[in-house]
Amino acid sequence: MPEKQELRLNKDEFVEFRTLIDNIEIRDVITVKQAFEANRKQKVTGSVEVNIESAPAEINIEDQLTVLKSYRIVVKQGKKNVLVFSATYEVSFDAKNAEKVKSILEKENIRQFFEGLQLSKILWPFIREEFRTASSKAGMKPFTLPFMK
Repeated sequence: MPEKQELRLNKDEFVEFRTLIDNIEIRDVITVKQAFEANRKQKVTGSVEVNIESAPAEINIEDQLTVLKSYRIVVKQGKKNVLVFSATYEVSFDAKNAEKVKSILEKENIRQFFEGLQLSKILWPFIREEFRTASSKAGMKPFTLPFMK
């Protein structure tokens, strides 16, 4: 996956993380914003470098858990950008116990673990498909991002 960060929980934190997962059920994933910009002057030959960045998620807990997560993918050949793709997704979850979910996600390590691992697993298929479509629309040979490992 794009985010190279150390995501670890101790035993007690992992128990709380499992409680979090047991208290939420995914409702929907919506693409709320998407854009791409292609450098039509740059012909793609040979290998390219792909950089994937993400902004911290915006997490809101009321009766349900709603998360906004943004990604930006830059494809470069040499020092020139070939394609820049960005997307923001809204993931909504039903929460069995919103107060419990909120209290667990207030713990920084658990929130980062949820965001970096769980959200990435949910959103990665959407990112891959939409990026492939954007690269095709940009006049490039459709470019498929690797599977999340």
